[in-house]
Amino acid sequence: MAQPPVTLIRPFWRKVALIAFFVCVGSCSSVQFAYNNVDYWIRWKIRDYVDLNRAQAVELQAAMDSFFRWHRQTQLQRYAEFLTRLADEVDKGALENPRLEPVEQQLQQFLHSASDSAYDLLLPIAAQLDKHQIDELQKNLQKKQQQALEEWQQPPEKIRRKRNRQIRKEGERWLGHLSQEQIQLIAAWVSKVEYNPQSRSAQRQRWQSKAIDLLRSKPPGYLETLRNLLVDPQQLWPPHYRQAQERRQEQARELAEQILASTSPAQRHHLSRALREYARNFRILASQ
Repeated sequence: MAQPPVTLIRPFWRKVALIAFFVCVGSCSSVQFAYNNVDYWIRWKIRDYVDLNRAQAVELQAAMDSFFRWHRQTQLQRYAEFLTRLADEVDKGALENPRLEPVEQQLQQFLHSASDSAYDLLLPIAAQLDKHQIDELQKNLQKKQQQALEEWQQPPEKIRRKRNRQIRKEGERWLGHLSQEQIQLIAAWVSKVEYNPQSRSAQRQRWQSKAIDLLRSKPPGYLETLRNLLVDPQQLWPPHYRQAQERRQEQARELAEQILASTSPAQRHHLSRALREYARNFRILASQ
């Protein structure tokens, strides 16, 4: 398997975490398939950014095997227990006055725990990239960043429709059919909350440039500096961007809480059943 350079570790782990935190949709078999094959996805994804030598690939494979062995043995059961507790709370009427901040905090704790383990294994490998590989990585990161930005270079109304569609799809995943009131809440939120892809792209570019510079110059303690960047990329955010992101997160939480508070008995049953199904999936994976 190809080695993940440091600027890919965070995006890579986000994908792993998304899978681990029940983003995969569908039956038990599809969730298990996604988790069991995420290393193949990583191998395919890394090739888009950098070519690795055989020694690097072998070391990465060993690191990945170690990470997923630890994750399966120690983390998946915790996810299952957490999801089961959420389902129990839904059944007991917690959605009458939902509070999502504690849920977000627990998910962040799960993510940080797994990320710390991944960084311990992957950062030493990222340090092995030579000059040619770093040049290749930088070029491909810039290319991918430009492609991502171009996807959002559309008329504002078209962007709003796209965001509306994405949020509705996520709501339907967990609640089933949405009511007209919930659809209107989403539409109003999309119209009110600004999304600036250029600003987001600029912050990503800033982070990538800092990471590439550290990989090239390798100053004393640079691996620890890279680790800090991975753990806390917000440290590079200017105050105005940080404030905008915090407000956006608050607005997103408010929308989610409004939608959950408006759920029907059928939607609450749908949510509880989905949570329990994912919990069951994780228990099965943990036992394999």
